[in-house]
Amino acid sequence: MDIYDEQYVANLFNRMSKSYGTANYISSFGFTERWRRQCVQEINWKTEMENGYDLMSGMGECWSLINKAAQHSHQLNGVDISPEMNKVASAKANQFPSIPIQVLEQNVLQNSIPSNSADYILSAFGLKTFSDKQLQQLASQISRLLKSNGQFSFIEISKPTNKLLLLPYMFYLKFLIPLIGKLFMGNSSDYSMLGIYCENFKDCASFKNYLEEEGLEVVFKKYFFGCATGVVGRKK
Repeated sequence: MDIYDEQYVANLFNRMSKSYGTANYISSFGFTERWRRQCVQEINWKTEMENGYDLMSGMGECWSLINKAAQHSHQLNGVDISPEMNKVASAKANQFPSIPIQVLEQNVLQNSIPSNSADYILSAFGLKTFSDKQLQQLASQISRLLKSNGQFSFIEISKPTNKLLLLPYMFYLKFLIPLIGKLFMGNSSDYSMLGIYCENFKDCASFKNYLEEEGLEVVFKKYFFGCATGVVGRKK
């Protein structure tokens, strides 16, 4: 079983689509919403924009934050591989009339999005489902999609290096997330996979290196003592 296979990931999130938002919020004690807000705030919204992309957009959890932050109307494009997640997101898209939103059901690693079309790219909690090789491919796609001076911001739950945080972190990954999944779905196996993905991913440091190899300006960020990390920057 290849847990990074496109269809495996799509099926996993299809099954979790009805409970993912609530379970994720509860199991993270609300930190996921705070981190999404910080991810969105890393973008300079004062600049003129035509097109923005929310990659691995899930159920559109970042869209209300983007709608509040954006100072210019522009096309927002959600990109996700899961049909069921996209159904939920599409139903939400018309809630923000000042920013038209379209949902693209695509694998971001093999997408049909035009090159040099993105004023910004952001993504919250989508990186963990990529293997190391796939993260390299994703970095290449980000470089291809961004306009000159286009911005990006990514954030992902990460493994802290602080020993005082490591024990509760491992408890969170191995016991709390599956328990919440069992309460909401009747089984814990799918939500156990989120812990496996997070533990394998570690943090955004490798992804930062791959983005730099593509010639992008990148800054590595830590949130709440490394329980989440991110990368922000721009295309020169």
